[in-house]
Amino acid sequence: MPDSRRRDVLIACAIVFVALVVRLLHLREVALNDPYYALPTVDDLQYDAWAKRLAAGEGLPDGVLYLGPGYPLFMAAIYAVFGPSLPAVKAAQAVLGAGSCGLVFALARSLFDRRVAIVAGLLAAFHAMLVFYGGTLMTTNLKVPLVLATALALVRGFRAPSAAGFAVAGVLLGLAALVQQTILPLAPLALLWLLFGLQGELPFARRLALGAIFVVGIALCILPFTLHNLRTGGDFVLLNSMGGPNFYMGNQREADGTWQVPSLGFRRRADNPDEMQRQFKAAAERAAKRPMKPSEVSAYWMARGLDEIRTDPVRWLRLELRKLGLHFNAYEVWNIRAFELSQPGSWILRLPLATMGFVAPLGLLGLALTLPRWRELVALYGVIAVYVASSLLFFVLARYRLPGVLMLVPLAAFALVRLFDAARSRDGRWLALAGGGLALFAAFVHLPLESSQGRMHMAWYNLANKYRELERWDEAIAAYHRSLELVPGAVSTHNNLALAYELGGRRDEAIREWRIVAELGRRQRDPDRVERAERHLEALAAPAAGSAPDASSVPTAPTPAPPTPSPNP
Repeated sequence: MPDSRRRDVLIACAIVFVALVVRLLHLREVALNDPYYALPTVDDLQYDAWAKRLAAGEGLPDGVLYLGPGYPLFMAAIYAVFGPSLPAVKAAQAVLGAGSCGLVFALARSLFDRRVAIVAGLLAAFHAMLVFYGGTLMTTNLKVPLVLATALALVRGFRAPSAAGFAVAGVLLGLAALVQQTILPLAPLALLWLLFGLQGELPFARRLALGAIFVVGIALCILPFTLHNLRTGGDFVLLNSMGGPNFYMGNQREADGTWQVPSLGFRRRADNPDEMQRQFKAAAERAAKRPMKPSEVSAYWMARGLDEIRTDPVRWLRLELRKLGLHFNAYEVWNIRAFELSQPGSWILRLPLATMGFVAPLGLLGLALTLPRWRELVALYGVIAVYVASSLLFFVLARYRLPGVLMLVPLAAFALVRLFDAARSRDGRWLALAGGGLALFAAFVHLPLESSQGRMHMAWYNLANKYRELERWDEAIAAYHRSLELVPGAVSTHNNLALAYELGGRRDEAIREWRIVAELGRRQRDPDRVERAERHLEALAAPAAGSAPDASSVPTAPTPAPPTPSPNP
């Protein structure tokens, strides 16, 4: 092995080692302090159930899939070796996360010099959201390394085309699509570049052959699940059937660019992926007045979304501009867990880690500086474009945009090294121009488009629910109160607080809360809430009739629904 190559391998190993230590230390912290650590939440419950079926040899559930199968397959492989252990999954994710930092180094080294690659690898090793997500059960932990590996395979494949290289790239892209199918538009982009954009004397017949190998690699990963949908669900659906509903959610008239479940006319809140796909199906069938296949349900909601766009195109254009801003924004849009609320439980997260607010302006500057080399960087640009397009088509969530955001890391490292070199050589004119561009990009990235201020009640609510599952009543009660301080009229929060009081043996407080739940239910014309509250009051030997609290003691603030899951678009 040449000395230069050996040095790169040693540096990559050192970066992976540092990244692994950081992630294992974070895992230790969350294992000690985080109530989410050993409990699945929302989407995770479905993935965990699927993984247990797969590990037991029962296969995927019958019918058309509504979530990507990649992550439960990953979990099932770990369950098959270690048993159904969520900590084992998180340990494996720590290894994958550290490996992702090595892939960032390799990707940057393929495009730039060693200094840039080292900076890029370290930025990834200490990237706040990569560390944070490693302690969660989320598809991001598998999607990130697969997308990075795909980008690296395409960079190398375009530089030195070979059958093996494009076979690997196709399989990696196919595996990434099993986790989240929004990466699939990268396939036609890569194919078009191979056929018509790639420079060199490669005969067109050879390009066609390599393109066919690339497509076959993708198809080998996806086809078994398409056949599963056709065989057990009687419907031709490529991977999963939630594309139309997600498109509608992201473009309906109440959309704000983030993930929001629209009102579908049902009393029951869609608080898990099963319930969500049932409600979208029921609403579509109610409108069509006939049973519908999953592909028809998806097409119905796609058409509804397009109707919303046609009805008010100006609103939609404003929405798209907002989505574009949110995609690059320093704020990490969440819908289940807030990074800020996890920081007290891990000193690693309280370190000055690399954030989107730091990486994105530098990455955008690096993108501008490297435009003259766009042909070399086309694979990198392609992944960035695919994830921007995904945000524009659907909505912005931190964990959805993360693979595309990581493509900015090598560009940010390049910009940092270039700024350092210019400062060392005292190139004032270049520094002034680059500094001005960086300031503009920083202003764009830090636009006040979104914040946790209006969402933290949901984070406290979710945290309290986890404490309640663990029967840590005092902590659950304290977290529910924190949520109610922010949104006093949230009936779901009062309901769960009443349960925590009741199960924690605090009868008087439970009676008071159940009476508030009953009164809020009456005001909101929700007989199910009222009936539940009165049933609990009866069990607590507290009279329900005439027992409503004083009007002044019942909150009247707006009552947003608690957070719900987000199936992959």
